[in-house]
Amino acid sequence: MVSILRQPDAVYGATEASDFRFEENLTNDVNYEYIVGRDSAKVVVYPSGSPVKYLKLRFNGDMESVDKVYGDQWERAGIRTFLEWRSVMASRVLPWFCYVLADGQMSCYGVKTGADCFAFFQVDSAGVTLFLDLCNGVAGTDLQAPLVACETVELFGGESKEYYKIARAFAERMCDKPVLPKEPIYGVNNWYWAYGDISYDIVMEEAEHLMQLTKGCKHRPYMIIDDGWQKHRKVGNTAVNGVYIGGEWEPNERFQDMKKTADGIHAKGAKAGLWFRPLLTREELPEGVKLYEDFGGSILDPSHPYTLEKVEKEARKIVGWGFDLIKHDFSTIDTTGMLAMTADQAEYEICKPNRKFYDRTKTTATIIKNLYKAIQKGAGDKDVIGCNTVSHLTAGIHSTYRIGNDTSGRAFEWTRRDGINSLMRLPLNNLFYNADPDCAPFTERVKFEANLDFLELCALTGMTTLASIKPGLLNEEQMKKVNEVFLLADQNQGDYEIEDYDKNACPERFISADGKSRKKYDWNQVYNGSRVILDWFN
Repeated sequence: MVSILRQPDAVYGATEASDFRFEENLTNDVNYEYIVGRDSAKVVVYPSGSPVKYLKLRFNGDMESVDKVYGDQWERAGIRTFLEWRSVMASRVLPWFCYVLADGQMSCYGVKTGADCFAFFQVDSAGVTLFLDLCNGVAGTDLQAPLVACETVELFGGESKEYYKIARAFAERMCDKPVLPKEPIYGVNNWYWAYGDISYDIVMEEAEHLMQLTKGCKHRPYMIIDDGWQKHRKVGNTAVNGVYIGGEWEPNERFQDMKKTADGIHAKGAKAGLWFRPLLTREELPEGVKLYEDFGGSILDPSHPYTLEKVEKEARKIVGWGFDLIKHDFSTIDTTGMLAMTADQAEYEICKPNRKFYDRTKTTATIIKNLYKAIQKGAGDKDVIGCNTVSHLTAGIHSTYRIGNDTSGRAFEWTRRDGINSLMRLPLNNLFYNADPDCAPFTERVKFEANLDFLELCALTGMTTLASIKPGLLNEEQMKKVNEVFLLADQNQGDYEIEDYDKNACPERFISADGKSRKKYDWNQVYNGSRVILDWFN
């Protein structure tokens, strides 16, 4: 296989002054160095006379024996595109890292977490390409000093056919300093049964129900309050009366006092978690802070010092109310305009055309990282779950990351497509962050057994183990089975690995690390296959 820990065979790059067809013209207007060390190589980008946009490094070599390639995603999996092995396609964007199988041997290429650019790979029969997006929104970045854009690593698995274990070993190379929860994160989140129709009394009922479901557990479970507690929340028909799920971040009349709410959860015996959307507000803003208007309010520019100070204060306020965990959401779409920066479309795109940030001296990746750091700074040592955040940029900042798009209390097919497919990221679990594949929902509209399997799988693999359970829905036998799963999660010993990692994008076969125990799950049981005709509400 081709090595990327050597000088590239060709380099092409563009600044704002470059021709759009710089790749075809084989030109490079970006000043850079590729500094190769023993185990990695750093890409250093220098001010280049004009704001920098792209840098493309090409490593030529014979790749004709490649059978299939695994590609990750920029952020959550399951939004228009999935985590899977595929045949070779030269144009396919492989965000952050990729695995390559050739004659049964697995090779891995990647950049370390915490990069200051968006980096992706491409694999074809004649070599490997590393492409760096150094943009500031859709414009170039006006660098004022040298930038270590990213650090590349590789791993060749040799004759080993244990592809999952090779992926785990490579994850260690990509993340030097993961931040992990001090205690297991398990319990309930009320989104997938209530969908925001919540109140103080409902949360207290949920917390009491949670304690019944976690009898015998050593660590306190989490009662996480999702969207629905905030002051200006408004739902309805978008065309008629609008929808708004932003700040300001104060309680509505159904909660009134969030410190009282956190204290009430603690009194029941659980830990308290709270959701918020840091960048959407209806408050008056100083000049230059507003990035754009949408979603019923104003989106704060994450590059502006005012925004960073504000989100840090909001996180500190939530912790001051007594909450033990913060879940922040929607920052990818709010910052870039993309629901997910999909890597599976005809034209490569990170930001929508109108994204121009206040601070033109930082890349989009750096701006996003600084937003996460501000939230974590406000949260202190409390656990933070990043939802609708970027995987490689979250690692090393937050302890927990939503690896997949939303599951569903309305149709199990969403849980299969978004939650179970996201387990292709299991090799990253507890090496990048504690992976959260989202909740196992228990409602009248989804099959109990399938969601119990999903919840059990979360516990057996050591991932975040959260359920959405409508109080009073489960019978005594069902509550006992959920309790057994939470007892597993509480033990925090999940070590099960995927056996069919290279064969099934919704993994079904799992094996304990010592090889003594196996589990097989049937995700086809609900629809006798896959449901095709569905929408988010049905």
